Amino acid sequence: MIDNVQNETVKSGKHGVMGVVLLFVLVGSMVCMVPVYMQNRINRLYGTFYGLREKASLLNREILLKDYEINKLTSMDHLAKFAERAGLGLNEVPIKVMVTGVTSE
Repeated sequence: MIDNVQNETVKSGKHGVMGVVLLFVLVGSMVCMVPVYMQNRINRLYGTFYGLREKASLLNREILLKDYEINKLTSMDHLAKFAERAGLGLNEVPIKVMVTGVTSE
């Protein structure tokens, strides 16, 4: 009977040592995997950052082109050319259409 009690104690001791070794292996593998995970996460964030930066630069370019087009369309030279095409005579001497303030006696 004493041998049985001693054998049970030895078995639980072996299981305890195996559990501690397994725990160390698990913790060691986690410690080795964390830097790889962090590096992958940083690379993904940098990819997103540069993608958004490229989109922002394209949008800024589009804004500048629209501003240039607006400035071009509102320039006096362009308005004068449009007036000539439309027959408005922007650069001609104005003609009185209706006389006001004069009595016709």
